[in-house]
Amino acid sequence: MRERRWGAAVLLAAMALLLLASCGGAAGGTLKVGVKDDTTNFGLYSTESQEYSGMEIDLARLIAEDLGYGGVEFVTVTAATREQMLDRGDVDMVIATFSKTEERLEKYDFSSTYYTDYVGVMVEESSLIDSLRELKGCRVGVMSGSTHALTLAEYMAEQRVIPAFDEDSFTPAGFDGGVTFVEYDTYADISQALEYGEVDAFAADRSILNVYMDGGRVFLPDQFSPQEYGVCTPKGSSLSAGVEKTVQAVLADGTMDELVQKWRN
Repeated sequence: MRERRWGAAVLLAAMALLLLASCGGAAGGTLKVGVKDDTTNFGLYSTESQEYSGMEIDLARLIAEDLGYGGVEFVTVTAATREQMLDRGDVDMVIATFSKTEERLEKYDFSSTYYTDYVGVMVEESSLIDSLRELKGCRVGVMSGSTHALTLAEYMAEQRVIPAFDEDSFTPAGFDGGVTFVEYDTYADISQALEYGEVDAFAADRSILNVYMDGGRVFLPDQFSPQEYGVCTPKGSSLSAGVEKTVQAVLADGTMDELVQKWRN
């Protein structure tokens, strides 16, 4: 009888440990988070200090602490790679200016919105382009894997700058409805293309464009299509509920507002 009780106790203890591990790091493991390395104030990597910094980096650390992890491993992702890295299990979650869309919500879990941005367009001041209407017939640089090309085309169609088009069949490279899109692998590449005249404009979230703004560049006055950033986890992940609880908490107690102010200054 004693042996049977001892065996049951061992089994229950083992099950408890497995449960803790599945809940995400209560045993002090490492949380792998996909983040940006080139977006000032959100996720930026310093080759000098070899460290990441930004609002989303701080948020990742708060989530890891709340979930009981012993540490965080930051993994650089881009708009083109973040979904496949999450699908492959290279990262446990993504916090990388990742906006929620209907298509993405079907494939992944997203937390409540922790930051809302807007899409904008930046041009060289010397181009003399000062309105979206003047973008007709121009080349616009966008990030591969982002939704910025579709978002801009939709807005230009709404403003009757370009004709209406079939959104379901839209692809940036194949679009010829009054504006041309050129895709790049990094935002730095788009910025360089703008500088060298390979494109006439640079479309992205305003928070991203701010990184590449200088005295010779200007924003067009329009900002459109709210981009709601959420923490992304695999669909049905055991992490999703805990992530949402932390995000709700930092929104409710003002911590998120403090992070925004910290990194906005």
